[in-house]
Amino acid sequence: MTLTLNYFWCIKKRKIIFDNAKQRNVDEIYVTLFEDREELKALESLLLAWGFTYHGTKLTSGKEEVVFVKKLNSYDASKSVVKNFPNMNYQCQKFILPIFPQYHTSLLPDSKLNTENEVDFMENVAHRYALEKVYISWSKERNIRPGDMLLFYRTGENGSNKRYTSVLTSLGMVKSIHAGFRTKEEYLDFCKNRSVFSSKELDDFWEKHRYNLMILKFVFVTNLTSRLTLDYMWQNNIVPAPNGPRPFTRISNNHFNKILHDSKTVVKFCRE
Repeated sequence: MTLTLNYFWCIKKRKIIFDNAKQRNVDEIYVTLFEDREELKALESLLLAWGFTYHGTKLTSGKEEVVFVKKLNSYDASKSVVKNFPNMNYQCQKFILPIFPQYHTSLLPDSKLNTENEVDFMENVAHRYALEKVYISWSKERNIRPGDMLLFYRTGENGSNKRYTSVLTSLGMVKSIHAGFRTKEEYLDFCKNRSVFSSKELDDFWEKHRYNLMILKFVFVTNLTSRLTLDYMWQNNIVPAPNGPRPFTRISNNHFNKILHDSKTVVKFCRE
């Protein structure tokens, strides 16, 4: 089965291309675009960066239209994780990453809780709909690699019973890791349009943590169908009570599989 998309839809809804492909379990994505306008060159570069390959040309109303194709359901280890996406390799590390509630849904709008007001997240802000997003940390954990899986954990609101209000909400995949920023400008450039933090917050991070700042660029994969609480993680020995997960809490394959199973979340991984 092939998913066919035109370039206008790609420009406005590029994230949805992969969402639709996964939902429909297609074998390939087929994108066509004309090259008669300069701005379409940027779209062509975007397609190539995300693993589409040139397939040929066809005539449409007397004009040449370029065809790009992306094969799905197989993983090519010779290519980057981005060129493979949404094909993902199961043989990777798995981590839990906590996010405070005031930042969680702005960064991951697809993972909004039922208790949150959708109107609060309708503002057209770039980072909410970017295919690539960033997670800023100064954790001591540095053994993180492209392709690793990230389970995002929304901490409970202050004053709530966090045993039941803190929940695992969504899954992401590491695209790249950046550290050792030489200048503030370089650091801010990496965060541009992909961060939930205000300019003041970003400045504060630089002032306090400039020597151990680490920025993960990640790709949103899916939200968990059912949310699993901190109590669930205690009961299943994923996180020791009475604590919550720290940044980059490493979990085993068995625990990762159990979380996907118990949250009724279907994620298709490829073998090399």
